[in-house]
Amino acid sequence: MSETIKDRLPVDNMGECHVAAVLLVDVSGSMDGKPIKELNNGLQEFYNALQQDSLALGRADVSIISFGSTVKIEMGFRPAEMYEAPTLTAYGLTSMNQGIITALDEIEKRKTLYKSQGVKYYRPWLFVLTDGLPTDDHMESEAMQKLRTAIENKKVTYMPMGIGSNADLDQLKKYYPDSTSAKVTLSANATDFVSAFQWLSASLAEITHSDPKITQDVTLPGTPSNIVVGI
Repeated sequence: MSETIKDRLPVDNMGECHVAAVLLVDVSGSMDGKPIKELNNGLQEFYNALQQDSLALGRADVSIISFGSTVKIEMGFRPAEMYEAPTLTAYGLTSMNQGIITALDEIEKRKTLYKSQGVKYYRPWLFVLTDGLPTDDHMESEAMQKLRTAIENKKVTYMPMGIGSNADLDQLKKYYPDSTSAKVTLSANATDFVSAFQWLSASLAEITHSDPKITQDVTLPGTPSNIVVGI
């Protein structure tokens, strides 16, 4: 059977220290029109930006997961140099909680693969992009507990971004542990957030150039003018 974009691909450059990153993106019906077009452009721009850094291409492993009425692994984990941007369509509800659970499960699977092959790795990243509130409330408690535990145990870096005026940043902050003092959220206009993916690519590149023993102290690039950082 031939490989598809959804297949997980093996780790490349196993002598390098890797960083796993999930792009968890909202494709609910409210993203229809300009927002979903911006999202697709952003996913392609993320790849273009990664191409500028050969070290990041060899060390970053990326997965794309979408959530609408259902959760889909659009692109299984693969080396950044084998990244393929999917073309996403907006539809349905906002299953963000299920998406978070799925993303964390995928991260753990990738870490298990790293460990089985003796590959060192940086703390994984979970980038969550949404324009509204989750509709799968019945899964909220499980998703929050799972993500809070991962953050507290330094197993993942959570980076949420609200898109447009209907995004609820307070809701996104709830997924942080109560003990977290700086509950960082990002926000962007619904019709212009391609630069968010450029910033994410630059941030991953910065991590891949750092000492894996002190990644919690890495200074990430400043956000572009149309991306607002809130705490």
